[in-house]
Amino acid sequence: MNYLDKLLDGVEVEWKPLGEVIILEKGKQLNKEFLTDEGMYPAYNGGISFSGWTETYNYKENTIIISQGGASAGYINFINRKFYANAHCYIVLPRIDIMHNRYIYHFLKLNQNKLTEKKQGAGIPGLKKEEILNMLIPIPCPDDPEKSLSIQKEIVRILDTFTELTTELTTELTARKKQYNYYRDQLLTFNAGVVEWKALGEICNIGTGNRNTNEAVVDGKYPFYVRSQIPRKINCFEFDETAIITAGDGVGVGKVFHYVQGKYALHQRAYRIVTKNNMINSKFLFYYIVYNFNSYIQKTSVHASVTSLRKPMFENYCIPIPFPNDHAKSLIVQKRIVDILEKFDSITNSITEGLPREIELRQKQYEYYRNLLFDFPKPEK
Repeated sequence: MNYLDKLLDGVEVEWKPLGEVIILEKGKQLNKEFLTDEGMYPAYNGGISFSGWTETYNYKENTIIISQGGASAGYINFINRKFYANAHCYIVLPRIDIMHNRYIYHFLKLNQNKLTEKKQGAGIPGLKKEEILNMLIPIPCPDDPEKSLSIQKEIVRILDTFTELTTELTTELTARKKQYNYYRDQLLTFNAGVVEWKALGEICNIGTGNRNTNEAVVDGKYPFYVRSQIPRKINCFEFDETAIITAGDGVGVGKVFHYVQGKYALHQRAYRIVTKNNMINSKFLFYYIVYNFNSYIQKTSVHASVTSLRKPMFENYCIPIPFPNDHAKSLIVQKRIVDILEKFDSITNSITEGLPREIELRQKQYEYYRNLLFDFPKPEK
């Protein structure tokens, strides 16, 4: 706050309706038949991502847009390339003689939740122009446009530093995920003769739990695995072991997997897979199932979409055992594969130590300083 005081140096700050310092336009309808999977320019309706490509554009790069309708109404985006603004898209055009484009963007981002809350409509919710135009925005040194722009630029410089870092980290995360997928494909694809294929029922015990979803409690002592990606809690346990958990029916079939060590309870339509006789590294088995099981059930099912699994489908699922004639070497190879995949998994997915955690922290840091830098004295009510 001392820095902000020095930046303002005692100058006046006036809060003005946004409509006095911007022009707010609305995009034009572009029918679906003009959208393609490839093209020169992205077409936006105002959401987080664009809806397709087109060969024409109606706005230049470095433009603020606001989603006008639908679930994303109120979402603020900044487009850094030429694009087509569709009918459900507001375009924010600042008066460049007194306002910095990115200053308005950061201010709108600060107030995005407020705009989202103002969307109306029983069917498809929409955001009225007035809700945007009537917002009050702080204008430092309003009687000296040159000095005002200088102050705005410095605030933008600070905030853009954080957004650029977040963008770099997100780009890095995308690259690491591609790298992870590449090495996972290499490490979990085996040539004939190098491995022996064994049915899962031969090397594992397979069964279900006995609990119902309504037995979950908020502050339970043990994890309770149901058929979703997020475990629940319960005050009693059924098993104390190392196991792989997967959904037996519902939308989680072939998509929900857990690796659990210790005490837990299990839903009656979720399966537990437990290795026996130390024949295979349980984490190696986990990675292989996550990588391959969904495609297996899609091929073996007679239905277009699999909604339910039966025990024989698990028992007949084949697992590769590297170096089957040398058990010690086989376990060493499996452990080495696990170590590599766990390292990538930590970098790309961990919310406590990987890139997702770092991105989350940088976003919080950006929001913290944005709140401070826009904490100008408020007008008297």
